[in-house]
Amino acid sequence: MIVEILLWAILPAILISIYIAKKDLFPEPNKAIASAIALGFLIFIPHEIFFIFFGEYYWSIYYNSLTDRHFINLLESFFQAAFLEESLKYLVFLFFVSKFNAFNEPMDAIVYGVCISLGFSLMETLQWTNSVYFDEGASAALFEAKSRAWSSNTMHAGCGILMGIFLSNAFFQKKYNFVKLTLALFIPILLHGFYNFSIGRDAAILSILLLLFCLGLILFGWKKAKNRQKLKMMENEDKVISINFFNISLVIFLNFMLVVGLINILR
Repeated sequence: MIVEILLWAILPAILISIYIAKKDLFPEPNKAIASAIALGFLIFIPHEIFFIFFGEYYWSIYYNSLTDRHFINLLESFFQAAFLEESLKYLVFLFFVSKFNAFNEPMDAIVYGVCISLGFSLMETLQWTNSVYFDEGASAALFEAKSRAWSSNTMHAGCGILMGIFLSNAFFQKKYNFVKLTLALFIPILLHGFYNFSIGRDAAILSILLLLFCLGLILFGWKKAKNRQKLKMMENEDKVISINFFNISLVIFLNFMLVVGLINILR
């Protein structure tokens, strides 16, 4: 059963990434796809370091002083999960993946955005499945792996599509680039946060609706990018922006403040 658990935990994210990559009219190199998935996988390291050195100590002190479960769920969903995870994906894209020689047209942002997101989803699924395996046994772990195969992967892929759409416009169109860079992070945070929040409230119907919304985004974003590709005679397009550390820091800070404001509104 362990082999079956591992297959359900690992294969779906990899197969979805490969499928999306191969549907690209100008397919990305296998090495670039594998690198994007691996970078998403490795995001889990700084993610866990954050929780070990910050979350486990400082946040535990703060959480222990709280009695409002609704507020705790908001913090965990929108900050601890959505803001932190999407920010790490965003930074990996901008400072590593955008430097790939193969990143040379708008569709590439969507393909790599999905690969990074699903690489992270793969590692997250392995962690959760491992935890369930030792706490509740093999049968529960298999159920966890199967459920996350369609739920978590769909949500993360949807976030990757959204991030990729806005980043493709920021890199290859000249207008409102700072706004696009900001939305490329904030919109995935919103989707991720509301999805986690609905799970925390055991709102199954809302969770399913959000997953269907993610599927719709995947289909819409993919169709739009494919239609744009069909009008092209050649692959390469010139990037219109370069990554500026100050601007990206400002985007992260602005999104942090937006998340704080959103949490206070929903509280």
